[in-house]
Amino acid sequence: MADEAKKMEIMGEWLDAVADELDIDSAPFKDNRDELLNLTAKIAHGPSRPGAPMTLFLIGLAAENGADVSAMVAKVRDLLERYED
Repeated sequence: MADEAKKMEIMGEWLDAVADELDIDSAPFKDNRDELLNLTAKIAHGPSRPGAPMTLFLIGLAAENGADVSAMVAKVRDLLERYED
């Protein structure tokens, strides 16, 4: 478990550095980290492994346009359930 905590810490540091480099606010990611990671796993183990990070990119685009990240995750999760049926 300590190894997993360290991985999450390193991920957080990396994403902070990327956000700084790109001059963007990382708060939407930090506020929704767990649901974003869970959604990514469901997509990667479901309809499309390479589609998982690209889906998160699309959610990021929606967030940039003012959409609520949590609401977008819920929409994609609903789509995923319908898609798998």
